[in-house]
Amino acid sequence: MHLNRSSLNPQFSLISWRNYGDYSFVAFPVSLLWENRSIDIPSDPCYQLNDKNCDEIVGSCNGLVCLAGYSPNKRWLRFWNPATRAISDQLGTIFFTFKYFKFTFGYDNSTETYKVVLLGSNLDHPETKIVKVFCLGDDVWRTIYGFPAIPFQLEYGHEYDGVYLRCTINWMAFQSVYDRDDVIEEFVIISLDLSTETFTQLMPPENYDNVGDIIKPPNICVLMDSLCFFYDKETEFFIWQMTKFGDEKSWSQFLKFSYHNVGIDFELGHPRIKLTPLHLSEDGDTLLLANHRQDSAILYNCRNNIAKKTRINDKICWFSIRDYVESLVPTC
Repeated sequence: MHLNRSSLNPQFSLISWRNYGDYSFVAFPVSLLWENRSIDIPSDPCYQLNDKNCDEIVGSCNGLVCLAGYSPNKRWLRFWNPATRAISDQLGTIFFTFKYFKFTFGYDNSTETYKVVLLGSNLDHPETKIVKVFCLGDDVWRTIYGFPAIPFQLEYGHEYDGVYLRCTINWMAFQSVYDRDDVIEEFVIISLDLSTETFTQLMPPENYDNVGDIIKPPNICVLMDSLCFFYDKETEFFIWQMTKFGDEKSWSQFLKFSYHNVGIDFELGHPRIKLTPLHLSEDGDTLLLANHRQDSAILYNCRNNIAKKTRINDKICWFSIRDYVESLVPTC
């Protein structure tokens, strides 16, 4: 009941910082952002991550926030409810044997279990992909075998993190396809079902020009509870929406606009995907976009084709933004 009531007043959570290493969790109503009000970030020490021996927000589900901390040779997790201020002990300690790795936080509806998925590559054998799952309450990492492709997120940074949607974790990846004497690299979306802990491959839209350019790859996000696939071409930005999750035939072009419309001049020779869609307003009129180059965010009105910078008066890690609702969910 409290979750249903909280969902009527949705919030965002993100990380702000005033000095290097001084990171704080911040939650604020979604309405303030859409109205583009000037927002000052509070400095309540209760929300400082370094006081919790953590430096990263892995994700948020049902008001429960998963944090991660590290030392030179290991990582650990803590589960925190900012509304009740309850926080778990350090859990899921895992020793650093990976060249690249990322955590993603999700919820398994079938067992009502919170799960953290680690996707990494072996330190000694980088071509070997490792998937491990941690269940809150078990304090044990289990290995899942058979990741069927090569994920972008390991080599390309935080903008290619896993995406949680409807009891699944999804990653952008590519795979090699043999066509007679040629080997073609094509983009693919890998989806992990948290209830069965099995992988499924989803192909991008058929009309997408899949040129196999892994240096400037496309990406995925979630907008209005739908999986979306986005990329740029020349000076234009495209977003496709999967209207029925899991059905590759349900891809539909959702939005297309020019970089010039959002105040960005296209620079030849620079990597693509300067923007990442973060959130869409409930009426579908306004899209929040992160600008990689300027470490800022843009509010783009899809109807009147007008873009504005957000008015948050602090340093923000925009790629840490998450949907958030207050709840009474326990941390253990």
